[in-house]
Amino acid sequence: MQVNGAVPALGAKLLPRDRITLDGRPVRLHAPKSKELHVLMFHRSPGETLDLKAATSRAAEHLQLPRVSGRWLAIQPMPPVDGGLEILTDDGSWAHRVSQGVHALTIDYVLRMRGPLTDALVEEFRGATDCEGEPMTILQAEAQYGEGFNHWLNVTVRATRSALVRHWWGARGIIVSRLMRVRFGPIHLTRELPRGHSRAMTSGERSVLINEITAAKTAHAEAGEPGDGADLE
Repeated sequence: MQVNGAVPALGAKLLPRDRITLDGRPVRLHAPKSKELHVLMFHRSPGETLDLKAATSRAAEHLQLPRVSGRWLAIQPMPPVDGGLEILTDDGSWAHRVSQGVHALTIDYVLRMRGPLTDALVEEFRGATDCEGEPMTILQAEAQYGEGFNHWLNVTVRATRSALVRHWWGARGIIVSRLMRVRFGPIHLTRELPRGHSRAMTSGERSVLINEITAAKTAHAEAGEPGDGADLE
């Protein structure tokens, strides 16, 4: 084999413009095809274990996605007791990129609560800065009072695990009977995605998510806030 008319040294790197011949005959090299990125939005029911194999197999069948043998990952999955929007991908580098920036995103939870919920408790929750020594950031909390002891609470947080929200209310005698993640940054869980179903995240949605992470991390860095985030569940 020769490269540009000469025998190459062992370990020499080839460039696209190099002329390669084997036994005097030209050889064309083809760059390997890059792996296509797949990202799924999955609506998981509270209390149901996240079965990645089952979820992605159903998606491959119904959404006409290629059946890949690679490993699927859940980005910042919710604890089994909770549910709502889960984001799944077969690209480890993309998952790492999003996970490293999730602390900068705002997240929406919807809570179903049982107990003597009051305006004073909701106001105290809005001002909460930690739970059991772990920081929490509550950006918004709006209560919808029901009859008796059943109520709903719409919450917007940043860098705050759902378990912390549960523990905060539990310490005040309020039972969170259901907690759902309904927004992950710019990605919303809508009524068009029923429980137990998936849909492919569009390239536009992926770009908006990455752009929001980049912008939020930049804003935090300029404000002198910590740049590393913990796992949010």
